[in-house]
Amino acid sequence: FFFGSLRGSNPTAPRSNHTTMPPTPRVDATDYHSGQHSGRMVRVTGKLLSVEGDRAQLEMSGGGAPAAVVFNDASLAAEFDASLVGSGHFEVIGTLQGDATLQAAQVVNLGTNFDMGMYGEMLSVSKRFPHMFA
Repeated sequence: FFFGSLRGSNPTAPRSNHTTMPPTPRVDATDYHSGQHSGRMVRVTGKLLSVEGDRAQLEMSGGGAPAAVVFNDASLAAEFDASLVGSGHFEVIGTLQGDATLQAAQVVNLGTNFDMGMYGEMLSVSKRFPHMFA
């Protein structure tokens, strides 16, 4: 019984408010700007550089130009508090458009104490050993 409830077979278990997202590749700045993921759902993690209206910019691991994030949903835009510019880290799941903008579907605030260097190393290892991260 106990292990069954961990697998989600317990009908009385509380439901999450988060939408279940399909498996998506994690991308760094090189992948983001390469065009290989255009039109696909991806995960982008980075430090908040700016937020203005329905747009934000994230500095990704790997350097290069920042990710341009666009929101159609005011609740997603609300996640990006202007006081976190320069210190807040976020993961955005969304569809990478042909013009290199990321149409956000879900936003996760990772806080201000996130190690982007370590995250970049994890991405590097996950590319070398994709079977371990599937």
